[in-house]
Amino acid sequence: MGDVGESTGQLQFWNYDEGWGVIDSPDTPGGCWVHLSSLLIEHRGLGLQPGHELQFVWERLSGNGVQDGYDYVAREAWNIGQQPYRRPRTPNNGAYRTTLALTFDSDAADEDACKSDEETYRPL
Repeated sequence: MGDVGESTGQLQFWNYDEGWGVIDSPDTPGGCWVHLSSLLIEHRGLGLQPGHELQFVWERLSGNGVQDGYDYVAREAWNIGQQPYRRPRTPNNGAYRTTLALTFDSDAADEDACKSDEETYRPL
């Protein structure tokens, strides 16, 4: 891990299609790359325009231009003057639960199903 710091800056641009942008700050020369997943804003990514002021935690990557041509990456970014928004954790209510049931035929049925005129297949 390279140098790490916290700074304020202005959004230079935001790519809505790809979900990333660049923050300008004197502490991150050349710009700091920021991804949608790093935004700690309640309505993440909505209404972001050039000039939007953000506070952010950055990391300087080793190498030059490692992340889409940028040396710095924002690990977290949020609106200046506000607390970082952390989405509330909800108890597991089964909304995203899934199951998978596998049923195997008997070995005799598998052997009959796998036979052909040219060759015989054995079950694994």
